[in-house]
Amino acid sequence: MSNEIKQQSNSQQTLAALISDEPRKLSRIRKASVFYLISVPFLTALLGFGVGHVDRQWYLSGWIINTLIMIAALYQLTKYRAGSPLFTLAALLLIAPWVIFPVFGGMGRPPQSVQGWLELAGEQYARYNLLILGSMLAYLGVALLRQWLLDKERLFTTLGLGLMTLAIPLFVINMAYWGSFLTEAIRHFKAADRPDWFHAFQQLFLLINTVEVSMIYIATTMFALALSKTGYFRKGPVLAYVIVSLFAALVNLISPSAPEPFATVSYLVSVPAFPFVMLYLMGVNLLRIVSSHL
Repeated sequence: MSNEIKQQSNSQQTLAALISDEPRKLSRIRKASVFYLISVPFLTALLGFGVGHVDRQWYLSGWIINTLIMIAALYQLTKYRAGSPLFTLAALLLIAPWVIFPVFGGMGRPPQSVQGWLELAGEQYARYNLLILGSMLAYLGVALLRQWLLDKERLFTTLGLGLMTLAIPLFVINMAYWGSFLTEAIRHFKAADRPDWFHAFQQLFLLINTVEVSMIYIATTMFALALSKTGYFRKGPVLAYVIVSLFAALVNLISPSAPEPFATVSYLVSVPAFPFVMLYLMGVNLLRIVSSHL
């Protein structure tokens, strides 16, 4: 009991310091670090959809370079860490999936033909396993964030963690379907001879994908509201988080058979890595806030 009271007291003191202290201007190197970190998901999407698949040696080399730059940028925002290590660790775990995901920029979008999928089966296996790893890191991040905010806000953090607790197992199952089951099914079943249950499975996992993606977006909304209520985020950024996340959650419900441009927009918000972008940006923003009070 005494340890819990002490932890809550330390949390309140750190929160009060971050809210009450006058924010200092970030140094140029920290501004550059924040700018680069924010740009990573958008650059990855641009490369993945605009350039497409490149040779493995090139995209792995690019990913390693990007990872080193991201680590250097994160170091600039954490080397004079203020407040509880729990807070910083929560932010870093929210960021961690998008340290991994930029490798997809060189892989491009998943192959759209059976032959192309089989030729790159190893890459697809790696792609969806990395997505599973990233989802687990993001879940640990929101769990620690909820623990950190619990003494100041309970409703939104509890709803957010509850939604993530329901969504991540579905996400893992869905990624396992795409990375392992679908590859083996394509390899062993000819298109003309696929059993009826195979098509039923496709519809089942389409539903699972729709549910888990929308739940992750709504969970993001809950944590944005919690960070607003506790004073960490201002109304402007919170409004952006809420509008974008709720819009994505609703658009995700549109059927793939809908007319354009609705089908394309629905596809984009349901790309497996994209639901974790807003959580990633939250993590970067949290580190920026701490860094501006050093």
